[in-house]
Parts: sequence; C-alpha cells; structure tokens
Amino acid sequence: MSPRDGDLDGAPALRALTELSDADLAATLGNLGGKPFQARQVLHWVWKHGVESFDQMHNVPVHLRALLAAGHGIRSTAVVKTDVSEDGTEKLLLRLHDGESVECVIIPDGERTTLCISTQVGCPVGCVFCASGMFGVRRNLSVGEIAEQVLVARSRLREPRRLTNLVVMGMGEPMLNLDALLPALQRIHDPAGIDMGARRITVSTSGYPRQMERFAAADPSYNLAVSLHAADDALRRRLVPTATHPVREIVTAAHRYFGHKGREVTYEVVLLEGVNDRPVDALALVETLSTLPCTVNLIPWNPVEEIARHASLRRPAPHRVDAFADALRRGGVNVTVRRQRGADRSAACGQLRLREAHY
Repeated sequence: MSPRDGDLDGAPALRALTELSDADLAATLGNLGGKPFQARQVLHWVWKHGVESFDQMHNVPVHLRALLAAGHGIRSTAVVKTDVSEDGTEKLLLRLHDGESVECVIIPDGERTTLCISTQVGCPVGCVFCASGMFGVRRNLSVGEIAEQVLVARSRLREPRRLTNLVVMGMGEPMLNLDALLPALQRIHDPAGIDMGARRITVSTSGYPRQMERFAAADPSYNLAVSLHAADDALRRRLVPTATHPVREIVTAAHRYFGHKGREVTYEVVLLEGVNDRPVDALALVETLSTLPCTVNLIPWNPVEEIARHASLRRPAPHRVDAFADALRRGGVNVTVRRQRGADRSAACGQLRLREAHY
C-alpha cells in the first residue's frame, strides 16, 4: 500500500474537541449560544490544562458544557497498555476510536524528557529492521490523534519533570501525513496551545523530497532528521525496500531545507552488524555528507525478536559502533551515538503494538 499525503484518514463518530480548529470551535459554540471568549476558555482547558472531563471546565456555564458534551468528546484516544523500563523509559499503547492502536514513548534523560510520537497506524516504508511496518500502513492519524499523544504523555509526568523535547519519529512516515501533522504541530507549538518551542521539535523522514519542500515552506521552523541508513543506493534499497529516490536527491532536498530554515539537518543511521557498519559504508557517508552542515546520529539496532528470527540481522558490538563513529569523525563528519533506552521493555518502535495486535 502506498498512501498519498492526506489519504487513509479516519474520523470518529463523536468528534473530539482536539480535532477542532479555533475557528471550528468558535462556530460550534456560537451555534450553541456561546460567546467567542468562551471558545478561548474551552481551548485553554483542553490544551493548557489537559482536562479529560467537561465538568473540569469550571468557568464555562454548566448548560453550555452539557450542550457541547452532547455532540463532542474531549479526546478520542485512550491508554490501554504501558511498558516501563528500568531506565524510566515509558512506552504507551494508545487505542484509537476505531480500535486501531499506535505507540508513543516517554524518554527521561537527566533534565530532559523527550516524547516520541506517531503519525500513522503502521508504516508504509517497510524498513527491514523495523517493527512498525510489519503489517503495512492502516491509515493516517488525524490532527487530534497526533496532538493528543502530547497531552497524554504530559499528564503522566510528575513535578518537577516536564516534557522538554518532541520527536516525530514513531510509527509512520510523517511526510506522508503532512495535512494532519502540520496543524497538529501548530497546536503543540502555539503559546495558546501546548506551547512547546519549535527548536525543541524534530520531525523525521525516510526521504520524500517533494514533501520535504512543503515542510520547508511551513512556519515555524522545526528541526529535520532524515533516516538515511546508508549512502549507497543499492544498500539503502535493501534496507528500505520502498526507497524510490536516490540518496543524492534526498540529501539535496535536506540541504535545501537547511538553506531555507537555517536549521542543521540530522541524518539517522540504524547500524546493523556486517550490513551497513563496515568501513566502506562509513566512507560512503563521508563522501556524501562531509561538506554539508549536518550531524550523523548512529543508532545501534534495537533487536526485534519477530524480525531477528526471520532475518540475519544483529546489533553491532560496541567496538564496531565506536570504529564506525571514529571513521566518520576522521572524515570531517559530526557524529553522535544514541544510547540504547528501554532495552528491557520492547525498546524498538512498534513492538508493543505488534505484540498486542491480532491481525
């Protein structure tokens, strides 16, 4: 299945307030006899306070709350399973209105707390090492379903911990759902909404140049990460079977993003032992990226049992990761190595859903 941007959407029968734009909510309340300032009050309760009950909207008239509740819910998702690792990483399985499910992950790290969210039910990209795409893509998430993941995660934190960063690199390909993602990010960024700074938000893509151009034209300026995995086209197609754009085309689009936004691009490389962690693979990355303002983030593979037993894939030993990183640095490439989190609790994205699914 190859969804186009905006296809495969699902809408609940009882529309959630998280799905309504400011104008939609104002019109809805106006039809119920409400005033414009009351729409702002409702939005404040939904996004600033994260209420889950109309009864908690104390400064909204009781009769107006009742009328609003008759035709709307506040949210459309619910947490149905959690997995908490020894390092504090918490994976949440969210049930959607139609019975589908997605994951988001809360990752505490010192004073930082990062949330990783999804944009699609499943994934159309089909990376050979990833659990998210094992069943393909079912549908796109809606605006509310994307933004609600932040509300849900925020409500699970206890003072003084708070969400500091957001990465859109969970289940799905974000660039294939820009119609929902961009307004969801606007709500998350908006000072009248969740109020997270654009510099703290990163969107990851496996590489869709046309959609990357559209993303670059949007305001505000978020960070961009490209899941590259290999600089050699043949090897990349082996790892990402749906890859249709040459590496050079993807890198050119990412560099244009830098030129347009002034934000350095990060290239993600999931390392697999003996597959893309060889000296020749490091050299190819150096030749492709060394002259560009960017950082390569190396991610030793989080093994997925359901994949590992059918494919000859292994997590590289630490010394191989270090050697690969050193080769990139010697070639003039900025490098970071992602520390494994949640290793004891289905760390890889899509595993919790995979083990709860019955397809």
